[in-house]
Amino acid sequence: MNFRGSVCAVSLFCAAALADLPNAAANAAEAPAASISNILEKARAVNQDLSAALKAFVCHEEIQRFKGSLTGETGGRIDTITATLSFENGTERYSEIKQNSLFRRSISSLTGAWSEGEFGTLLLQTQQLLAIQNVEFQAFAEVNGTRTAIYRFNVSESDSPWELDVGGGHYNIPFRTEVWIAVQTGEILKIERTSISVPAATLISQVEWSVELQRVDLNGKQWLLPMTSAYAVTYEQSNRKEWNIMNFSDYRRYGSQVALRFDNFQQ
Repeated sequence: MNFRGSVCAVSLFCAAALADLPNAAANAAEAPAASISNILEKARAVNQDLSAALKAFVCHEEIQRFKGSLTGETGGRIDTITATLSFENGTERYSEIKQNSLFRRSISSLTGAWSEGEFGTLLLQTQQLLAIQNVEFQAFAEVNGTRTAIYRFNVSESDSPWELDVGGGHYNIPFRTEVWIAVQTGEILKIERTSISVPAATLISQVEWSVELQRVDLNGKQWLLPMTSAYAVTYEQSNRKEWNIMNFSDYRRYGSQVALRFDNFQQ
Protein backbone atom coordinates (compact mmCIF):
# COMPACT_ATOMS: atom_id res chain seq x y z
CA MET A 1 0.00 0.00 0.00
CA ASN A 2 1.61 3.21 -1.12
CA PHE A 3 0.80 6.89 -1.08
CA ARG A 4 1.83 8.50 -4.34
CA GLY A 5 2.46 12.09 -5.26
CA SER A 6 3.69 13.40 -8.57
CA VAL A 7 5.37 16.76 -8.68
CA CYS A 8 6.06 19.10 -11.52
CA ALA A 9 5.72 21.62 -8.67
CA VAL A 10 4.07 21.65 -5.06
CA SER A 11 4.30 23.74 -1.55
CA LEU A 12 4.16 24.34 2.19
CA PHE A 13 0.98 24.16 4.24
CA CYS A 14 1.46 22.28 7.48
CA ALA A 15 4.66 23.74 8.94
CA ALA A 16 2.92 26.74 10.49
CA ALA A 17 0.77 24.42 12.57
CA LEU A 18 3.85 22.62 13.85
CA ALA A 19 5.39 25.91 14.97
CA ASP A 20 2.38 26.45 17.25
CA LEU A 21 2.81 23.10 19.02
CA PRO A 22 2.76 23.61 22.82
CA ASN A 23 5.81 22.73 24.84
CA ALA A 24 5.86 18.96 25.17
CA ALA A 25 7.44 18.89 28.63
CA ALA A 26 4.81 21.25 30.06
CA ASN A 27 1.98 19.27 28.53
CA ALA A 28 3.37 15.95 29.68
CA ALA A 29 3.04 17.21 33.25
CA GLU A 30 -0.74 17.38 32.77
CA ALA A 31 -1.06 13.60 32.77
CA PRO A 32 0.97 10.68 34.12
CA ALA A 33 3.04 8.60 31.72
CA ALA A 34 0.62 5.71 32.17
CA SER A 35 -2.28 7.81 30.83
CA ILE A 36 -0.25 8.97 27.84
CA SER A 37 0.66 5.37 27.08
CA ASN A 38 -2.95 4.24 27.49
CA ILE A 39 -4.15 6.79 24.94
CA LEU A 40 -1.67 5.45 22.41
CA GLU A 41 -2.62 1.83 23.08
CA LYS A 42 -6.29 2.74 22.74
CA ALA A 43 -5.55 4.36 19.38
CA ARG A 44 -3.74 1.28 18.14
CA ALA A 45 -6.78 -0.85 19.01
CA VAL A 46 -9.58 1.51 17.91
CA ASN A 47 -8.16 2.26 14.47
CA GLN A 48 -7.61 -1.34 13.40
CA ASP A 49 -10.92 -1.30 11.50
CA LEU A 50 -10.19 1.84 9.47
CA SER A 51 -10.11 0.00 6.15
CA ALA A 52 -13.45 -1.71 6.73
CA ALA A 53 -15.10 1.57 7.69
CA LEU A 54 -13.71 3.64 4.81
CA LYS A 55 -14.60 1.16 2.08
CA ALA A 56 -18.29 1.55 2.97
CA PHE A 57 -18.39 5.12 1.63
CA VAL A 58 -18.21 7.11 -1.55
CA CYS A 59 -17.88 10.89 -1.65
CA HIS A 60 -17.22 13.95 -3.79
CA GLU A 61 -13.69 15.37 -3.72
CA GLU A 62 -12.75 18.90 -4.77
CA ILE A 63 -9.09 19.79 -5.21
CA GLN A 64 -8.15 23.45 -5.52
CA ARG A 65 -4.62 23.95 -6.80
CA PHE A 66 -2.55 27.07 -6.17
CA LYS A 67 0.93 28.44 -6.82
CA GLY A 68 2.89 31.44 -5.60
CA SER A 69 6.23 32.74 -4.36
CA LEU A 70 7.63 31.94 -0.93
CA THR A 71 7.64 35.63 -0.03
CA GLY A 72 4.11 36.33 -1.28
CA GLU A 73 1.24 36.45 1.19
CA THR A 74 -1.23 34.84 -1.22
CA GLY A 75 -1.03 32.63 -4.27
CA GLY A 76 -2.94 32.34 -7.49
CA ARG A 77 -5.37 29.54 -8.25
CA ILE A 78 -4.25 27.17 -11.02
CA ASP A 79 -7.42 25.13 -11.46
CA THR A 80 -10.05 23.03 -9.69
CA ILE A 81 -10.20 19.24 -9.92
CA THR A 82 -13.33 17.30 -8.98
CA ALA A 83 -13.93 13.56 -8.76
CA THR A 84 -16.11 10.85 -7.29
CA LEU A 85 -13.95 9.02 -4.78
CA SER A 86 -14.22 5.59 -3.17
CA PHE A 87 -11.85 3.35 -1.23
CA GLU A 88 -11.54 -0.18 -2.64
CA ASN A 89 -9.08 -2.95 -1.79
CA GLY A 90 -6.97 -0.58 0.28
CA THR A 91 -6.58 2.13 -2.38
CA GLU A 92 -8.47 5.18 -3.60
CA ARG A 93 -10.50 4.93 -6.77
CA TYR A 94 -11.38 8.05 -8.74
CA SER A 95 -14.08 8.40 -11.38
CA GLU A 96 -15.79 11.28 -13.21
CA ILE A 97 -12.59 13.30 -12.93
CA LYS A 98 -12.83 16.87 -14.21
CA GLN A 99 -10.20 19.58 -14.50
CA ASN A 100 -12.37 22.67 -14.42
CA SER A 101 -15.05 21.54 -16.92
CA LEU A 102 -12.96 19.02 -18.88
CA PHE A 103 -13.00 15.28 -18.21
CA ARG A 104 -9.64 13.63 -17.46
CA ARG A 105 -8.83 9.92 -17.57
CA SER A 106 -6.98 9.85 -14.21
CA ILE A 107 -5.52 12.01 -11.45
CA SER A 108 -2.02 10.99 -12.52
CA SER A 109 -2.62 12.34 -16.03
CA LEU A 110 -2.66 15.90 -14.66
CA THR A 111 0.34 18.15 -15.09
CA GLY A 112 1.65 20.01 -12.05
CA ALA A 113 1.24 18.84 -8.47
CA TRP A 114 -1.14 15.96 -7.79
CA SER A 115 -1.62 13.39 -5.05
CA GLU A 116 -3.41 10.10 -4.55
CA GLY A 117 -4.08 8.62 -1.13
CA GLU A 118 -5.52 11.52 0.83
CA PHE A 119 -8.79 9.74 1.64
CA GLY A 120 -7.74 6.42 3.15
CA THR A 121 -4.16 5.46 2.35
CA LEU A 122 -2.58 8.02 4.69
CA LEU A 123 -4.89 6.94 7.51
CA LEU A 124 -4.10 3.25 7.07
CA GLN A 125 -0.37 3.87 6.76
CA THR A 126 -0.45 5.97 9.93
CA GLN A 127 -2.41 3.32 11.83
CA GLN A 128 0.09 0.66 10.76
CA LEU A 129 3.13 2.81 11.56
CA LEU A 130 1.77 3.69 15.01
CA ALA A 131 1.99 -0.01 15.83
CA ILE A 132 5.65 -0.47 14.87
CA GLN A 133 7.46 2.89 15.14
CA ASN A 134 9.05 4.53 18.16
CA VAL A 135 6.25 6.96 19.00
CA GLU A 136 6.79 9.98 21.29
CA PHE A 137 4.19 12.11 23.04
CA GLN A 138 4.40 15.81 22.13
CA ALA A 139 1.54 17.78 23.64
CA PHE A 140 -2.15 18.05 24.43
CA ALA A 141 -4.29 20.19 22.13
CA GLU A 142 -7.86 20.62 20.92
CA VAL A 143 -9.16 19.73 17.46
CA ASN A 144 -12.61 21.17 16.75
CA GLY A 145 -13.38 21.21 20.49
CA THR A 146 -12.11 17.68 21.17
CA ARG A 147 -9.18 17.17 23.53
CA THR A 148 -6.39 15.29 21.81
CA ALA A 149 -2.90 13.98 22.52
CA ILE A 150 -0.30 14.65 19.83
CA TYR A 151 2.22 11.91 19.06
CA ARG A 152 5.22 12.01 16.73
CA PHE A 153 7.30 9.41 14.93
CA ASN A 154 9.91 9.39 12.15
CA VAL A 155 10.16 6.94 9.25
CA SER A 156 13.42 6.30 7.42
CA GLU A 157 13.81 6.18 3.65
CA SER A 158 14.23 2.39 3.71
CA ASP A 159 10.97 1.94 5.65
CA SER A 160 9.03 4.73 3.93
CA PRO A 161 5.79 3.95 2.06
CA TRP A 162 5.69 7.56 0.77
CA GLU A 163 6.44 7.51 -2.95
CA LEU A 164 7.29 10.62 -4.94
CA ASP A 165 7.51 10.80 -8.73
CA VAL A 166 9.39 13.81 -10.10
CA GLY A 167 10.46 14.30 -13.71
CA GLY A 168 10.58 10.57 -14.37
CA GLY A 169 12.46 9.82 -11.14
CA HIS A 170 10.94 7.66 -8.39
CA TYR A 171 11.81 8.17 -4.72
CA ASN A 172 10.81 6.88 -1.30
CA ILE A 173 10.84 9.87 1.03
CA PRO A 174 11.76 9.73 4.75
CA PHE A 175 9.28 11.69 6.83
CA ARG A 176 8.05 12.87 10.22
CA THR A 177 4.40 12.39 11.23
CA GLU A 178 2.35 14.14 13.91
CA VAL A 179 -0.92 12.42 14.87
CA TRP A 180 -3.72 14.04 16.89
CA ILE A 181 -5.55 11.30 18.86
CA ALA A 182 -8.79 11.88 20.78
CA VAL A 183 -8.06 11.34 24.48
CA GLN A 184 -11.44 9.77 25.29
CA THR A 185 -11.96 7.53 22.25
CA GLY A 186 -8.50 6.91 20.79
CA GLU A 187 -9.70 7.98 17.34
CA ILE A 188 -7.31 9.68 14.91
CA LEU A 189 -8.60 13.20 14.24
CA LYS A 190 -5.70 14.77 12.36
CA ILE A 191 -2.44 13.77 10.67
CA GLU A 192 0.43 15.90 9.39
CA ARG A 193 3.29 14.37 7.43
CA THR A 194 6.45 16.33 6.53
CA SER A 195 9.44 15.18 4.52
CA ILE A 196 12.69 14.93 6.49
CA SER A 197 14.80 15.15 3.35
CA VAL A 198 14.18 15.16 -0.40
CA PRO A 199 16.80 14.17 -3.01
CA ALA A 200 18.61 17.22 -4.39
CA ALA A 201 17.91 16.06 -7.95
CA THR A 202 14.23 16.89 -7.49
CA LEU A 203 15.03 20.57 -6.70
CA ILE A 204 12.36 20.29 -3.98
CA SER A 205 13.07 21.64 -0.50
CA GLN A 206 10.14 20.09 1.36
CA VAL A 207 6.92 18.15 0.84
CA GLU A 208 4.04 18.33 3.33
CA TRP A 209 0.72 16.58 3.55
CA SER A 210 -2.15 16.61 6.04
CA VAL A 211 -5.67 15.35 6.60
CA GLU A 212 -8.32 16.23 9.19
CA LEU A 213 -11.34 14.12 10.06
CA GLN A 214 -14.76 15.16 11.32
CA ARG A 215 -18.01 13.43 12.19
CA VAL A 216 -20.53 12.99 9.40
CA ASP A 217 -24.21 12.22 10.14
CA LEU A 218 -25.70 9.64 7.75
CA ASN A 219 -29.16 8.23 8.39
CA GLY A 220 -29.01 9.16 12.05
CA LYS A 221 -25.60 7.60 12.69
CA GLN A 222 -22.30 9.45 12.98
CA TRP A 223 -19.10 8.39 11.24
CA LEU A 224 -15.61 9.84 11.60
CA LEU A 225 -14.48 10.59 8.03
CA PRO A 226 -11.91 12.75 6.20
CA MET A 227 -13.15 16.31 5.59
CA THR A 228 -10.13 18.37 4.52
CA SER A 229 -6.62 17.65 3.30
CA ALA A 230 -3.62 19.53 1.94
CA TYR A 231 -0.66 18.55 -0.20
CA ALA A 232 2.19 21.01 -0.62
CA VAL A 233 5.73 21.40 -1.95
CA THR A 234 8.34 24.14 -1.50
CA TYR A 235 11.14 25.08 -3.90
CA GLU A 236 13.46 27.37 -1.95
CA GLN A 237 16.06 27.74 -4.71
CA SER A 238 13.51 29.14 -7.14
CA ASN A 239 11.48 30.97 -4.45
CA ARG A 240 8.22 29.26 -5.34
CA LYS A 241 5.61 26.97 -3.91
CA GLU A 242 2.54 25.07 -5.06
CA TRP A 243 -0.17 23.61 -2.89
CA ASN A 244 -3.42 21.70 -3.20
CA ILE A 245 -6.37 22.03 -0.82
CA MET A 246 -8.80 19.08 -0.83
CA ASN A 247 -12.36 18.96 0.52
CA PHE A 248 -14.55 15.87 0.85
CA SER A 249 -18.35 16.18 0.81
CA ASP A 250 -21.62 14.51 -0.18
CA TYR A 251 -20.82 11.27 1.63
CA ARG A 252 -22.97 8.29 0.73
CA ARG A 253 -22.88 4.68 1.81
CA TYR A 254 -22.65 1.80 -0.60
CA GLY A 255 -25.84 -0.21 -1.08
CA SER A 256 -29.22 1.44 -1.34
CA GLN A 257 -27.75 4.96 -1.16
CA VAL A 258 -25.50 4.85 -4.18
CA ALA A 259 -24.93 3.08 -7.47
CA LEU A 260 -21.56 3.76 -9.08
CA ARG A 261 -20.42 3.46 -12.67
CA PHE A 262 -16.69 3.71 -13.36
CA ASP A 263 -15.88 4.88 -16.87
CA ASN A 264 -12.50 5.46 -18.45
CA PHE A 265 -12.66 8.99 -19.77
CA GLN A 266 -10.17 10.06 -22.41
CA GLN A 267 -8.45 13.43 -22.57
